[in-house]
Amino acid sequence: MNLRSIPRAAIGAYVKIVRLPFDQAVKLVGGRESEIRLDQAEAGAREAAGAVLGDDELRRDAGRRRTAADDREQALHLKAEADRKKRQARQRARQRKRRAEATELQRKEAAEREAAEREKALRAQERADRLEALDERADALEAEQDALAARDEARRLKESAAAVKSGRTS
Repeated sequence: MNLRSIPRAAIGAYVKIVRLPFDQAVKLVGGRESEIRLDQAEAGAREAAGAVLGDDELRRDAGRRRTAADDREQALHLKAEADRKKRQARQRARQRKRRAEATELQRKEAAEREAAEREKALRAQERADRLEALDERADALEAEQDALAARDEARRLKESAAAVKSGRTS
């Protein structure tokens, strides 16, 4: 241990004591950014003390601490950006899924409507076919009835003619 290490150790202990209530507040309130700000402030205090004392080792330590805090801050920002992009990607995926579901529902509804229309047209055609068959049957029955009526009329006329003829011969 040399003469320069004593002030360095004293400054380290002093910074830890001063920082302790702030660390406790950060733990209660939370926030990774607050912790990083405390690390950056500590690095600044160590750098200032190193400059005042002319301690290059203390300044190098402060530089390493500041670099580490800056790296953690950058990592925190990158993580936040990644989380934001992840949320956006999930939101886009949910929107695509909803659109796909809506499209599928529309497709199914259109297919059901088309099937219903085909069924309706088929039933209408069947009714038309039955009606046509009934009309043909009615026409056949009417023709048969006309034929029966004509036969009856012919028989009646024949009988009438036979009666007239037999009345002339008697």
